[in-house]
Amino acid sequence: MRTLSDKGVHLYLDATAQPVRPKKWYRYLICSVFHSDYDDRLADVLINSRKSTQALCALFGVEGLSERLDAGVYNTVKLIRGQESDFNFFADVMWSAFQQDDHQTAHMLYLTLNDRRLKHIKVTKRVKIYLESMLSVYGAPVYEKHIHYWRTVRSDNILPSVIAFHNFVKRRQFMRRNYEAQEAIEFMDIFKFLEHSPRDILPVYNKY
Repeated sequence: MRTLSDKGVHLYLDATAQPVRPKKWYRYLICSVFHSDYDDRLADVLINSRKSTQALCALFGVEGLSERLDAGVYNTVKLIRGQESDFNFFADVMWSAFQQDDHQTAHMLYLTLNDRRLKHIKVTKRVKIYLESMLSVYGAPVYEKHIHYWRTVRSDNILPSVIAFHNFVKRRQFMRRNYEAQEAIEFMDIFKFLEHSPRDILPVYNKY
């Protein structure tokens, strides 16, 4: 049975509000037959994760961002170690976020699920397929592949991996390839002018 612990819900959402069901009886019937509490929680996490990504994008270049990004992985690993049944749930979040072009959420969870501290958890065939499919997507460790991809993006609905951009800029600055670093910074600057709220950043990105 696929479940997400209450601790996981609170840490990711800081709330467990139930979505409003359709009022028409036949829509309610269809929703009841084909949807579950698991689906609702997955949808809630995806919606709130997307808002969180938008808010993180707007903080690009702000002091303390690196610590937030590290905290996202660390806290999620800690959460899964305390409740291993959450592993498959977050694999579903990762894959769904990737399909919906929320690359920060997908990338953060990809790093989490591959963390050495979780290697003892038995991975299902389905999750293995997810992880193998994403293996080369971002172009680790430099993440140059994700930045090249961003040159082709023409939609505000596609959200970048803040992790990839942050690491790319740091590495390029260290190598004194400042033109490439500046180009990546300019890609991210646009998100400061889009609708967002710092309050939307998920609790997992808080430094404990």
